Amino acid sequence: MIRAVVFDLDNTVVKSNLDFAAIKREIGMPPAPILEYMATVSEAERARINEILDKHESRAAEECDLNDGARELLDYLRSHRIPATLLTRNSRRSAATACQKHGVHFDVVVAREDAAPKPSPEPVLLTARKLGLPPHELLVVGDYKYDIESGRAAGAQTALLTNGKKPAFEVPADFTVCTLPELIPIIESQNRDG
Repeated sequence: MIRAVVFDLDNTVVKSNLDFAAIKREIGMPPAPILEYMATVSEAERARINEILDKHESRAAEECDLNDGARELLDYLRSHRIPATLLTRNSRRSAATACQKHGVHFDVVVAREDAAPKPSPEPVLLTARKLGLPPHELLVVGDYKYDIESGRAAGAQTALLTNGKKPAFEVPADFTVCTLPELIPIIESQNRDG
């Protein structure tokens, strides 16, 4: 059964214009994921990078649009008493800004301050503990391989949201959808069969 849905933020719940190449140029870092790179530098350098990240994330959160079908799926979950949670590599503050802008609420929010970042299973496991559910009853939904890898490593079910584009990576998900409302019949089927 799917007893809760764990959403990624950027390009899943919201359409985000975060430019990671520009952020990395401003930081002056080698080609690597930003949060993983931050873990290898001094505390002072981490603080400098965090300031740059916060600036870009805050702007993106203020400018983001709600993703197509997000409200429809969130309304469906609420009406069926299925918790909707948010799991992001962004800061808690920028996630709150995006959610407030669009009037969306999540039962649990796990941001980069709370746990090791995706693709680690830790934030999915933390979400499961906060909900009091076993990980296999969670559906982790995201648009990037880290979302799927994190969910799979935690033992959760996973859904890749393509937003109508061919993914540039090969990570198998339990389900693949083009739009968020396509998850409604999947959730209904899993819960009927479960």
